[in-house]
Amino acid sequence: MTDIHFTVGDTDEAISIIREAAQWLTDSGKPMWHLDELTPERLVKPDNEFMTLWRGDESAATLILSFYDPFFWPDVGPGESGFIHKLAVRRKFAGQGLAEALIRHTADLCRERGIPALRLDCDPHRPKLCAFYESVGFRLTEVRAIETKRLGVIDLAMYRMEL
Repeated sequence: MTDIHFTVGDTDEAISIIREAAQWLTDSGKPMWHLDELTPERLVKPDNEFMTLWRGDESAATLILSFYDPFFWPDVGPGESGFIHKLAVRRKFAGQGLAEALIRHTADLCRERGIPALRLDCDPHRPKLCAFYESVGFRLTEVRAIETKRLGVIDLAMYRMEL
């Protein structure tokens, strides 16, 4: 994949990719994220870095990388892990290995910072998504019940990748 490169901080492009994926999931009958929550006001936080993978001159995939996540990971202190949120790929680029490339790049960035692990959470009732994360090196550590304002109590599969 020689025609790919990565950028940090392209918030508008990243949110555009996330919103496109959210709409596709909703249209497919598998909603995951609510479009009204996918705004700069909701997603831009001091600890968030928007990572974007570009194929040529087109933004193709994105994720949010955080280095502190006390809501989902209250037992993990600052600097102990990187945290992936909102991994998304434009439909045009689906199935081309770009999500894996973005995760590998994110893992490399964490290693460069001396961060020993990468973590993420996802819906444990999405077996294809869980299988994907496991195929790229994440290991399930637990399924945890989390209390949310919008959804009440939900189960989350908590994953960790040793770096």
